[in-house]
Amino acid sequence: MTNTTQAPIPDELVQLIATRAAEHWNHHAKSALTRLLADVLGDYDAAYQLIEETGRKLLAAECEEDTQ
Repeated sequence: MTNTTQAPIPDELVQLIATRAAEHWNHHAKSALTRLLADVLGDYDAAYQLIEETGRKLLAAECEEDTQ
């Protein structure tokens, strides 16, 4: 009998994938990274939502930099 317990996924890895996906304007690259994150998280909707939230945060930070 094999042990199928999964190790916890490091938050840094999840955030890195989400950030890279959010930064891509290329649909194919973003889709591939979304699928990768979905595989890591085991939930496509959660992956998509995390990428969208990360994108909004990146855009807000960029807008804030532009106003300073």
